[in-house]
Amino acid sequence: MASQAVATSGNAPKSPATAPATQPRGSALYGARRWLHVLPFLPAGSTYLSALTLLALLHTVGLLLFTRGFLLTRKALPNVNSCNPTAPSGNLDPSCSLPPTHDKLIFLVVDALRADFVLSVDEPANPFYSNRIPLPAHLTRTQPTNSFLSHFIADAPTTTLQRLKGMTTGSLPTFIDAGSNFAGEQADEDNWLGQAKRAGKRIALVGDETWLNVFPRGGRDSVWQEGLVWPYDSFDVEDLDTVDHGVREHLLDLLDERRQREWDIVVAHGLGLDHAGHRFGAEHRETRRKLRETEQLLRDVVERLQEDTLLVVVGDHGMTDRGDHGGDSREEVDAALWVYSKRPIIDSTWFKHDFASPRHPLASLYATANASADLGDRFQLAWPEKGLSQATRSVSQIDLVPTVSLLLGLPIPFGNLGLPIPELFFRNVNLPVAPKPSAEAASDKPKRGFFGFASSQPERRDQETLSPLQTVLQATLLASSELSNYLLTYTSLPSGKDLVPAMPELSFILEIAKSAYKGAHAPGRSREEMESRALEKFWTFERKAREKARLVWARFDPVLMGAGLAVWTGSLVVAWRLANAAKKGPGARFLVGRAVEGGLIALAVGLVLSARGVFKGRPSSLAAAFAAAVGAELAVVFAPSTSPFSLTTRLRSALARFTPAHLLPVAAHAALFASNSLTVFEDRIVLYLLATLLSFSLVRGFAAPEARLKNRIVAYSAIALVSLRLMAWSTICREEQVPKCHPTFHLTPGSTSSIVVLVLSVAAAIGVPLILRSSLATSKSDEGVAPAFLGIGIRALLLSASAYWVADSLLAASSFGTAGTAVALLAKTAFARVVLVGGFLSATLVWYLSPLCIRVQREQVRNAAGEPVRTQIKVIGFANALGSSYLLFFAAIFVLLFLVSPPPAQLVLGLHLVILLCLLEVFDSERDVQHLTTALTSAASLQAFLNSDEGGLPPPPPHTGPTFVQISMLALLAHLSFFSTGHQAVISSIQWSTAFIGFPSLTYPFSPILVTLNTLAGFILTAVALPLFVFWNLSPTLKDQGAPMVVGRNLLRAGASYMAYFATLALASATCSAWLRRHLMVWKIFAPRFMLAGVALLATDFVVLVLAMAWGARGMLGKVRGSLGTRFAE
Repeated sequence: MASQAVATSGNAPKSPATAPATQPRGSALYGARRWLHVLPFLPAGSTYLSALTLLALLHTVGLLLFTRGFLLTRKALPNVNSCNPTAPSGNLDPSCSLPPTHDKLIFLVVDALRADFVLSVDEPANPFYSNRIPLPAHLTRTQPTNSFLSHFIADAPTTTLQRLKGMTTGSLPTFIDAGSNFAGEQADEDNWLGQAKRAGKRIALVGDETWLNVFPRGGRDSVWQEGLVWPYDSFDVEDLDTVDHGVREHLLDLLDERRQREWDIVVAHGLGLDHAGHRFGAEHRETRRKLRETEQLLRDVVERLQEDTLLVVVGDHGMTDRGDHGGDSREEVDAALWVYSKRPIIDSTWFKHDFASPRHPLASLYATANASADLGDRFQLAWPEKGLSQATRSVSQIDLVPTVSLLLGLPIPFGNLGLPIPELFFRNVNLPVAPKPSAEAASDKPKRGFFGFASSQPERRDQETLSPLQTVLQATLLASSELSNYLLTYTSLPSGKDLVPAMPELSFILEIAKSAYKGAHAPGRSREEMESRALEKFWTFERKAREKARLVWARFDPVLMGAGLAVWTGSLVVAWRLANAAKKGPGARFLVGRAVEGGLIALAVGLVLSARGVFKGRPSSLAAAFAAAVGAELAVVFAPSTSPFSLTTRLRSALARFTPAHLLPVAAHAALFASNSLTVFEDRIVLYLLATLLSFSLVRGFAAPEARLKNRIVAYSAIALVSLRLMAWSTICREEQVPKCHPTFHLTPGSTSSIVVLVLSVAAAIGVPLILRSSLATSKSDEGVAPAFLGIGIRALLLSASAYWVADSLLAASSFGTAGTAVALLAKTAFARVVLVGGFLSATLVWYLSPLCIRVQREQVRNAAGEPVRTQIKVIGFANALGSSYLLFFAAIFVLLFLVSPPPAQLVLGLHLVILLCLLEVFDSERDVQHLTTALTSAASLQAFLNSDEGGLPPPPPHTGPTFVQISMLALLAHLSFFSTGHQAVISSIQWSTAFIGFPSLTYPFSPILVTLNTLAGFILTAVALPLFVFWNLSPTLKDQGAPMVVGRNLLRAGASYMAYFATLALASATCSAWLRRHLMVWKIFAPRFMLAGVALLATDFVVLVLAMAWGARGMLGKVRGSLGTRFAE
């Protein structure tokens, strides 16, 4: 390509003038609607922005409709178990609760307390976390009647807020609940804290402030005792000690004898272990330190524990070895539970026989539970991978709710799906029995639940002593009674029809359990045998109800899902028509006008129909949005063409030009979502597809008709392929990929590999500006402001970003003391803020005000005798004036993404940038090859070439931007970068610690923005680079020279094609998720991938539209127009 332009020569490349669009035919109301068709309210030159805005709106409406149909949340009932444990006689009502075992409760939550952190692990143990909290296992061995220790299986999503709701309400979460972990969500269901408050108990809180999101402070309905609440910030992962020190201080103070009368329940929640995991991972000395501190806290609490106080220690969830959580892997859901009392709570006969022995009182329960495939329903669990080779007791997290309620003598919360933990009720209990009601009293009001059948039992004394097995049965019966009451209430509501089909089976199982319970009191039967059978049947009822609820509470609305898929499908047709219209002429503006017209008309119709109740049962806003989207799409699809040829002729022409190979990459990428195995290994498939396309470019390069072009294509394709393989070396493995995947992304602070990566990160900070300047130098565009902008500004910011991560690594690997740590934290924060402010200003004010990357040079033209005859002005860098200046904006965005990415991801982004620059040169050279090939294979062009004295070829055709295959390569690169920067389509791969880059604590809105930039860095970087592939080596025309440039149309084609690729993936993922919505892996694989596709689509639309086009490209065109007087066509 030309590297310079002579301003006086007038030989800049010219674009042929485009004929005005033919007036649309067949529109009877054309005259009245002409103002709308030509969109007079849009400024000139903004057609590509309005067209891309239309596509983004259609994508948003489609996503909104589908998600409302696919990710509906469970209907929460506000009902409360209003039974009074104390009967009018003053005795306990046996149909409401059991006699309390303790008057006080300490509920200690150790965030991220994984099971193998507490349970006794076989040797050789992990030196960082195994057997670091030995007290619970020791007391369980030496005082088995006083202590209960088990696995504590959480339901996904394993985020703290959802787990707190589960442990207090006994309800199941839904998949979409994970997103509310940071926004906060009040518990609107019955819970044991509310029941305790109604019973007059005083509840204190110390620790994680998330509890105040679930149970707000203040007001008459607050569960907390005023003056006994000490909340701490829950999201400052840099701080490992403040919350834990506060918990220790206030908890031990409340346990002092002088303060024992101030409280009845203490909820304490420490965060240090979770923060250490997020910050450093499980295998780190800081994690080991936090575990030692937890052990010491437990020892101090046990030492001060009174006999009337029950201690319950739980982990709300586990953590992966990287310290992450949120998903449903074994490491994330397997937490620990420890219940301890100074006085016995389990009858010694429980330990006479092993669970597997038929002589054990609960042998039938053991056999039934262990046959379950659900981890939360198993009675015992082993975990050989973590050193737990012996099967250990296991309970579901929601089983804690009825257990705590009954141990405190409280009613079981309405809506609870948990089962009482049998061991903790295996004891003799003196149960008061209310006198038999008279016939008149009995006819007034039936008993709650199914306690009405108690009248069929033989007459009892006013006080009876229940055997341990009878006590377990009574506790289970209370839970089943409340569950039966809940199911009847839930299925009677319109929103509860999803459970109706399951009710006959559940009612049948319940009737069998009732019959067995009644039979235990009939003469001639073995009472213990019938009680065991009744207990087994009630357990079966509870477990089956839980299973059915899990299945149906992932509710779906096929109508809304279908509407969303229809809108997405229509958006692809709209994108095709807009791109096709932009390729042929200025018809895109007319199509956008038709879309606005059709959308407004359909919106009005939709609102009228909604007001008349046609869309009954669904929000009118959704109906209106769907109508407007469909109206706009139909208006574009059926808009009359500006072409003078008939529809049949145009279709034949389009089919003749259509090459199925162009759609193979996106088709292959979209098709993999139909298989759970292919979806799991998407990272490898994306690598294969992109490497294949690059290999094709490499092979085609050898056939280039010119040596220079052949060398460029081959060399740049080879560099891109090598960089691609280096990118793929950085991996993070999802659970389903093991053992076929070996993670390399997460490094231990202070390790050799970590130091090497830090050094390479600093090298990348130094080298990236050199690479960018070298890329500009190929077109002699490293002129003007470029050397200072890249060589000084960008390099300084990149080095500051590297310094941030070096400081972060030093803090993680070394101990500086209190003063040294404070200084290091201050320096780290300062580095981050310098980059954040500097990068933002570079991408906005500095770039906007900077001139083009060109240099004006005056030269004397001399004759044969060497005498000057005239002065010639040369503009150095003119041939790439558009691309070079936009590259500076791209570099500023790269700086921000570089900062929010850990060192391994920084290297990946550096390689990503190298591949983008290589593709710029490859695509540009391929256009030149295509021009040469066309010219040399055309008889007329060849004859002109042979007859020409100068041997020149015809001028190249107008630059039309990247083809769809090239767009597919960019989209595949964006996806590969996502996977290589330490992410997968699972919640647990989100790098939450990046929320605190530049901010010591959680700061809205910056913290969510930082996490978003980190997660979507690969998508953002590629989307911002998109206009580069239109601008690169594109010479602007000078004022009054040649026809207006059609850059806007090329931007529209590139943007619409790129957005259509992501829309196709979202459509395919959504279709497969909807079709396979009852698949076993829908919530583990298909739904997370759909959510990634939806988020990636919205992010891509936003970045392409706002950053790349509205700010970057439009600002670039404004610079060229102002500096050179270049005119741009609509």
